Amino acid sequence: MTDAEILQTVRRLEHCDFKPGDFHHRDHLAVAVVYLYATDLPGALDRMRNSLQRFISHHGLRGYHETISCFWMHQVEKQLDRGLCLAESVGRAQAMLSDKNLVYRHYRRETLHSSQARERWVEPDQ
Repeated sequence: MTDAEILQTVRRLEHCDFKPGDFHHRDHLAVAVVYLYATDLPGALDRMRNSLQRFISHHGLRGYHETISCFWMHQVEKQLDRGLCLAESVGRAQAMLSDKNLVYRHYRRETLHSSQARERWVEPDQ
């Protein structure tokens, strides 16, 4: 992805221009990198939370999950190298964090499917 494509992805999420099925894991990762380039982890988490909740509400969906969102933001932050240009950093995050099932190496399914994990951050089981 080019810088322009990455920033367009962020804009499309924030303006709810994606159809629900068209915003994929790799897009989440790109947005996470942009948000983390702009601010610290707590600020980036707030921005991601607000963007996802607005997107979900706009499309009449349910499904925002605090623990999963925070988990992925933490994973991206660990991989982030702010010395790289935006496109390189997004490409790196997408390559290193492409496995959507990574979350299950840290959490039991029962934990993630709990209402507690949906509503607030829950520490990993492992």
